[in-house]
Amino acid sequence: MLYNLSSILNLNLYIVYIDHHVRSNTYIEKEIIKDYATSRSIPYSFLDIYTTDFTEKTLREERYKALIKFSEKIKFNKIALGHTLDDQIETIIMSFFKGYGIEGLCGIPTKRDNFIRPIIILSKEEILEYCKRKNLKYVDDFTNLLPITLRNRIRYQLIPFLKENIPQFPQSIISQSVILSIENDLLEKLSKKYFDGLKRSNNVIEIENEGWKLLHDAIKIRVLKEIFKNFNEELSNEAIFYILREMSIMEGSKTLEIGNTEIYLYNQKIYIYKKEKHEFIIILPIPGEVKLPTGEILKAELIRNEGEPFNFKDLWHAYFDYDKIKAKELIVRNWKEGDRIEPFGLEGKSKKVQDVFVDKKIPKWKRKIIPLVTYKDKILWIPGVIRSDIAKVTNDTQTILHLSLKKEV
Repeated sequence: MLYNLSSILNLNLYIVYIDHHVRSNTYIEKEIIKDYATSRSIPYSFLDIYTTDFTEKTLREERYKALIKFSEKIKFNKIALGHTLDDQIETIIMSFFKGYGIEGLCGIPTKRDNFIRPIIILSKEEILEYCKRKNLKYVDDFTNLLPITLRNRIRYQLIPFLKENIPQFPQSIISQSVILSIENDLLEKLSKKYFDGLKRSNNVIEIENEGWKLLHDAIKIRVLKEIFKNFNEELSNEAIFYILREMSIMEGSKTLEIGNTEIYLYNQKIYIYKKEKHEFIIILPIPGEVKLPTGEILKAELIRNEGEPFNFKDLWHAYFDYDKIKAKELIVRNWKEGDRIEPFGLEGKSKKVQDVFVDKKIPKWKRKIIPLVTYKDKILWIPGVIRSDIAKVTNDTQTILHLSLKKEV
């Protein structure tokens, strides 16, 4: 069909065959493709997939990866797949039994990204009739006849039963998928608008709790799925219901853990963040600057003390008597359990950094990514939080060490 339309629609065609190496007789199909392509001067390629997992899901994922990679290589912008109306009906029924929600009951989309499905509105019967009229050769995949997959059982056992007992079938399934696709599109747009408006940074998503409570559960479910999808985690329906219930009753500083993701309520804001290893040790030369894993720039500079006033209340800047430090570099690392600091003004008395974080009401997710500037194994400064009592600037100070932290522009 695409070949017959190619001159009208100005199409460049390329035939790609995927060999999954599940069957031994694929050479027959390859010969048919080779003869067809050669007789019409269409370029073609045979691609191979090797996997130890022969489930339908894995083979489909590997097949799509191979097609995308090859299309990029030959610079083609559309990949036309041969899904039929029969495939559509089977997929919708499978989605119903697997509990995939409205998205699943919409069936296979006619187009998604670079994939298009030009014959998804045609039944297998219509396509075979077309092949017969056009004298086109085809091969039946014998594995489709074996009752070894859920799809095959639905195809040869359930669907014949439904056709025999429900007069409206299968048109009722198709009509329903059209209606649900329209409703799904509306929910998708509303959810996307809400999701796009959320604050995001450093694997953290921030949600206003009051606004979240006003959302309908249908939107909440989709937003949560999108959030976890961004964190490369897939949620089951049971997990979704659990999260919805727990988030509705969250109080205080309770943390909800789902896989590698944590949900934390603080100051009427919900923080959803992916737990990652944030261990880092960085050398900060004096003078000099370094870029932290968070993307922030930590800078050290030396300035002469000429009696000019400094804003010591700005916690993103810190000033020290360099003559008392005389170091060529400082060590910057993340917080660890048991760390202590000698806060400014406490005359050498120490305090647990964890207690400082609690006093400053710093969320748990943020504590591991806050840099600690250290000098001789002692914490000199925690940017944006607190400075130590070490090397205080006095009237006798000649050289000042100025430390500052800022976001990279």
